[in-house]
Formats: sequence, structure tokens, C-alpha cells
Amino acid sequence: MADSNQILPLRRTPDDKQKRLKGTADKRSRPKIETHIQVDRLGGLMSRTFTDILDRDDIDVARDPGAMAPERALVLEIIGRPASFVKAAEKAGLEWLAEEVALLHGVTEYFDIGGDEYDDEEAAAEAEEFNNLLGVNLVANEPLEAFEDVTEGRLYLGMPTVASFERLRRLWDAYAANEKAPEGDGVWWDLFSHLHRIRPWNADDRVSDATRRRLRVERTRSPEEEVRIEVDLWYRFDPRHRDDAYDAFRTTIEAIGGEILDVIRIEEIRYHSALIRLPSSAVDAIVTGSGPLAFSDQVMSIRPQSSFRFAIDEHNPEPVEASSEALQPADGKSIGAMIDGWPVENHALLRDRIDVIPLDVADSMAPVNTRFHGTAMASLILRGDGHFGAEPLSRVLKIVPVLESDDNDERPPIDKLPLGLIHRAVRELKEGTDGQPPSGPDVVIINHSICDEAFGFSGSVSPWARLLDHLSWKYKVLFVVSAGNIREPFDVLDYPDAVQMRAATPDHRRAAILRAIDAAKSQRTIFAPAESVNALTVAAAHSDGSTDILPASLSDPYVSFSAPNINSGLGLGFGRSVKPDVMLPGGRQVAHPTMSGVLRVRGHEAAAYFGQKVASPDPATGDVTMVRRSSGTSNAAALATRAGLLIGDVLDASPDPTGDGVPWHARSTAAPVLKALIAHGASWGDVGIGMTDVHRSGMSLPRAKETVSRAIGYGHVDPSRIVSGDRKRVTLLGQDLIRKEQRHTWRIPLPFDLSSSAEFRRIVLTLAWLTPVKANSSNYRMIGLEMVGGDGRSSIWEGAARASHQPSVASSKNGTLIHAVYEGKKAVPFDENGVFEINVQAVSRLTYVSDFQIPYALAVTIEVADTISADIRDTIRRRMGLQVRSGA
Repeated sequence: MADSNQILPLRRTPDDKQKRLKGTADKRSRPKIETHIQVDRLGGLMSRTFTDILDRDDIDVARDPGAMAPERALVLEIIGRPASFVKAAEKAGLEWLAEEVALLHGVTEYFDIGGDEYDDEEAAAEAEEFNNLLGVNLVANEPLEAFEDVTEGRLYLGMPTVASFERLRRLWDAYAANEKAPEGDGVWWDLFSHLHRIRPWNADDRVSDATRRRLRVERTRSPEEEVRIEVDLWYRFDPRHRDDAYDAFRTTIEAIGGEILDVIRIEEIRYHSALIRLPSSAVDAIVTGSGPLAFSDQVMSIRPQSSFRFAIDEHNPEPVEASSEALQPADGKSIGAMIDGWPVENHALLRDRIDVIPLDVADSMAPVNTRFHGTAMASLILRGDGHFGAEPLSRVLKIVPVLESDDNDERPPIDKLPLGLIHRAVRELKEGTDGQPPSGPDVVIINHSICDEAFGFSGSVSPWARLLDHLSWKYKVLFVVSAGNIREPFDVLDYPDAVQMRAATPDHRRAAILRAIDAAKSQRTIFAPAESVNALTVAAAHSDGSTDILPASLSDPYVSFSAPNINSGLGLGFGRSVKPDVMLPGGRQVAHPTMSGVLRVRGHEAAAYFGQKVASPDPATGDVTMVRRSSGTSNAAALATRAGLLIGDVLDASPDPTGDGVPWHARSTAAPVLKALIAHGASWGDVGIGMTDVHRSGMSLPRAKETVSRAIGYGHVDPSRIVSGDRKRVTLLGQDLIRKEQRHTWRIPLPFDLSSSAEFRRIVLTLAWLTPVKANSSNYRMIGLEMVGGDGRSSIWEGAARASHQPSVASSKNGTLIHAVYEGKKAVPFDENGVFEINVQAVSRLTYVSDFQIPYALAVTIEVADTISADIRDTIRRRMGLQVRSGA
């Protein structure tokens, strides 16, 4: 039987001088490109590039020989990761504006993708599978079928001086002549041998095809209306250059009849952006790649206005049964906040549990009868899915509204940049504004169930995600972010029409829809800021507490199967990391069919039958007891935040890890602690196994596992595994600060009953941390952590092996969350000192990060079969010398 839980504190070996355990280098042979092939491929292109940039007559070299000008911005597309290139390039006088991972097209089999270190055979095998997908047979050096979605490339964008361009031309000429590299310039020879393409920054870079498509749609929808767009300016550190550039940009906007509505500059994420309103003629010029704005030297990129719009498909309100008992006063610290829409402040389900902090959006900008999204999110955080009748949390939830609303939808104020709203909201919570104290000084977890529906992740980290990563590191807070709801329909080729889809067996329909979603994955990627590396990104499971029966005229895509609901956004994340991180219930949706030559399907709320029960405004009478049914990734993120706050209750009652009296939420490790413990309850389970089986029919096992990871990350979270205890299960928590190249050793005692026992056991390990970030860089995540056993490999103990149904070792290492499950029955004798060892170590390719102290948390759960009679929780508690608290 489950009971109240206590999370036991781990104490590590106190030795900060331990060096990182290095893995085994990948020494497989790689195809190398010959110099003469590169010269043949790129010689003419290099010559034209230098001519186009250096010999332009509109750049007055004589007057300003050292000036950096955007019209000389240079793009180098590189396959792989040439070591130390950026550092050497900076010495050569190239100022790097961006250094990003990209998906490059037209890549051939000539290129070496670069080696890596692998800590065991499993990781090396997964890496080989990945490299095979890149299009190179590493044994025969023959091209394989191309998979462009896994092609690894980097864009190095520089703004060189005339002198550095001349030097670059001389270096290329020497390389082309097959001369030996000058001393100190060997890295350039390495770069030239990996170069895919070199070109000037141009109008096509400023305006992407996706932006053109979106602007065409807006122009068609409202031909005579002005259009709002966002313009990212080149980020300049020199205030004089920045002011001069902005003045020139403003002159351009005024000349084409536009208006600047909002401007924001955030130095830490190299973000300088303006929201502008343009007449239709100026928008048409952008679409056709003409006009002064598309060629403005001050402009880096043009994109549609960031858009989050919430509207409900169906509204079937019903009154909630009000409790006759008085609500107990909130007695916990306000460690949770929500940045969202306005809630109905006096709603029966929210009363006495929320504190609204108006900032940019006044209450008059959100009429009470239109406050759907903020009310629903607050309801889910405080009470969960109303079908289950849970008691409210004992903490007050801080809420900063950033959405205005009307009868149609809720959205950020139309004349404001959303990033400015978010930035000011977090600063108000943690720093205060206008001389006032912060409104949320104890806040460590912030629910962020809004996103930019105009920015699907495609390899580069969005400004919105960069902002959250910066704020997370600066204030040591955890953002819980929704993966995004992809409402566009997708093709389902297994059925000729909706009638056949409804007539199919549940298993067949489920497999057909899962395969169809995967086939459309390039159009269904997570929305910004879900790629944030420090945030916990949440997918929505097809699950809720409703017991109503769906009529035969509607299709349940996943009968009794909690796969991600149809609209849930897909990963992977930056650097092919696991994203979304986890999945929680997000309400069920029906498969709504349309026909356009082939059967197309989209997710649709059927609020009369499916969905989570949430608090709702009453559009008609102002009743404050109304509820409705809702679904989506916003809901799942809210439940993840709720899980974090429930875990906070457990931590309040758990032993102090150091005895210094500092509450857990006041430590710099608080955010990683919550991140680790929320994810600690995750597993693929039957859903992950079933999805893997579906995808195995058309792809290899590593590829199928990656496909499942795109949808569910580390899997479905069961918060009860953390917030409730069991005599057969014990959870331990370590937390600390670590620097680059350091190693921390944690030794976990094993229950005596596992010695020489062949009974089932499971060990779950979760490592979470926060990292500083380097904007616009392929080294965006500045510091990574690793979790290895005593021999430097991913294995930890002979008695349990890494389970197969979970994300790969390689992808798990690329984010800021590692979660691994080990299972086994092997009898492994050990003496009275029997322990297994976990080493946490910090790595970085950057040379200047040694002074950063990285906060991290390590959660460990040991679970044994019911056939073992001992109370292993009590056994381990005694072995660790901890006092047994009453009620534990």
C-alpha cells in the first residue's frame, strides 16, 4: 500500500579534485574529401563570393577600410564540427554573428561528420546507425539512401573586415594550390575540407520561404489591411553603431509608409527586434523579394508576428458541485507562478488560491466572460482534472497575465512583442519593478503554456527559447513549457474515406494514424519556445477522466491507449536532444476527417464527451461555478507544474540534505531538483512499447526508438511514484554545484535482500541541470553533464541492465535532462558494503566556462519485487544513517 513519501538525501564523496572519466574514442574510419575535389567544387564559387563582396563599388573601402558592414556578411555552410574553428576565425578578424546547427541540402557522401566519444557498445552502435542514416556506408564508403532530416551541418555567419576577407582569400588560394598550411592556420585547411558552400548573406536569408507563405496567406485573407511583422536587426554591441543602424532602419520604415509599434533589445541573448505595421504594398514587396526592407543592411531577418491565439472548439459549460466545507488557508510558500491569460479571479475553484499581478495587460483588456485559457490553466495546476475531485494545493499560485481577449480568442496584445511581455513578467516576479519588491521571490517553477505558433522548430533556437533559457539560468527557475498544438490536418493514406477509418479495428486505426503523423513530422514540429534547453517541455497524452461514451459518428484515434493526442507537437530538440522531455495527460481528441483527394485528419475537441474538466468563465450569466472540458499540450504542461508543486510538499517534509536550515526552494539547485523529480516518474511503459512495435514495421529499431522519442520523450509521468511512498520503493536525491571537467561521485547503498537474489529489481536514475547558453551558436548549450558508472560507462551495476524501451544514450546526453531505467533479475552477491556508484561529470567544448558553477540534481529510485518481504525503504534509510520521521 502506498503511503506518504519522504525523499531521502544523498551525500556525495567530498572530493572536488576528481577528473572526468573519458569514454572510448570512436575510431571507425571515415571518408575524407580530397583537396582537388573541393577545389573543383568550390573554386568558382569562392572566386565569385570574394568578387561579389570585396569588389562591390557601393562599399567605400578607401574611406572606411576596417568597417564591418552587413552587406559583407558571409555564410559558411559546414558539414560536421571542425575543431576550434570559431576561435581561430575570431583571431583572423571575423566577428561571428551566428554559429548554428542547420539542416543542409545537397550534402554528398564526401564529408567526414567528425568523431565522438562513446562510453559503451550500445552508444557506439546507436551512433553507427545514425551515421548510416547520414548517407555514408562507413565500411564500403558508398552512398546510402539520403535522410535529409538527420543531416548535421553548421552555418557560421560572419561579418568580416576588408582586411580579414583579403586574408581569407589568400588562405584559400594557398589551400587550392595544395600548399602546406601556415603555422597556426591549420584549422582553416580543416574547414576548407569540410566546406559545403560559401556565400554572402542575401535577401533569401532575410525572408524565408515559410515567411513568404504566411504573408501570402495573410494578404489573401485581408487584401486591404495593414500587416504586422517582426524584424530582427543585426545585433551590435557598440551602442553608437546600434543607434546609427536603428536610425537608418526607422528611416526605411517611414519611407515605405510603415510604423514601428514596439522595440526590444536584450543583450544577453543578442536580440534586437522591432514589431512594425506595414501597408499592403510593402508586404507584397517582401513576398516577391523586392523593396528596400528585404535588402536593408540593418535587417537580419523578417518573420510573421509571433502568434498565440487560443479559442475553444466547443463550449458545453456545466456548474461544478461546490463543497460545503470551508477551504483551508494556504500555508505553503508561493513557489509556483503562471505567465498566461487572466483567470476568473473569484471562481469557486480558484478562490483564495491565486494572486494576480497586473503588469502589461490590465483586467479591462480581458473581459471576465472571455477568460478561458488562464482560468483553465490555473484550475489544472491547483486542482488537476476536475473529473477526479482532487483537493486544491496548499499554496497560492502567482499569475502574471500576458494575454488580452475578446469574444473570438485570447492572444498577446497585438501591438506588443511577446518576448518583452515575458521578460518583464519574470523580472517583476524575481526582481520587482519601479522600486517595488518582487511579487514572487520564492518562485522556482513557472508554467508557460503559451507558444509562438508562427515558429516551428527547424534546427535553430528561437529568440523566445533563448529568452527562457537566459532567464532560467539568471534566476535559477524552471519553466514548464507546452510542446504546442499542431492543428493542421495530415494525410492518412490507409483509408479511402472517413467511413472506412471509423469501421477499422481500434488497433489498425491507431497504427495508421501513428504512421501518418510520423510521415508528416517535418510539418508538425514543436512550437517555440519548446526547444528551450533549460525548460521542461511537455507533450499531451490522449488521456482524461471522462467516462462518457463517444458516439459511432466520431472516431477515437487511440481507444484505451494513451499515445500523444493528435495535435501534440513533435521533437527532436536542439542538437537532436530529447524533446519533448515528458508526457502528461492532455485530454482526449477525436480524429476529425476532411477530404481533399485523400483522407486528411486533424485533432478536434469533442467537449460533450472527451476532455479534462477545468474551471471556466460563463459567457452568458457570469456564474463563477462553471466548468468545461478541455484538451491540449497547455493542459499537460499545467499538470506537470502541478506535479512539481506536489513534489514541493514532499520536499518540505523530507530530511534537510545539509542540516543548515536553508529550505530546499531557496537553494540554487531548486529548479533542477523539481525538473529531475517530475521527470523521475516517467517511463515509456506499454505506450512506448506499442508505438515502437508500430514503427518497427517500416524501419530499424534505433530509428523506431527515435520516432517514439520525438513524440513522448522519456515517457508518461506518473507523479504518484514520487509524491507517494511504498515499502518496496525508495527515492533518494542528491544536489550540488559542479564545474567543467569536475567529477562528483555518489554511492548508493543496495538493500541487503538483493544480495544473491534473482528477484526482479528496477533502478531509475534522473539527472537534471541548468546551463548558461551562448546565443546563436552551435555550442548553444555551454555545459553538458554526464551520468556514468564507476568504470566511466553507462552501466551501473551487474544486477540491472539498461532497459531497451527508452530514448537512446546518445540523444539523452544532448539536453539538460538524462533519465534512464535499469531492470534485471540477475543474482549478484555483494558484501555488507554493497553499493553502486554514479559519477556526475561536467563537459564543454568551450574554454572559458571553468568558473561557472552548474546546479544539478540526481534522483535515484530503487524498486524491488513484492516477493521480497523486507521494507527496503527502511533498510536504506538505516544504511544511510538517517532518522526515521514520524508518519514515514
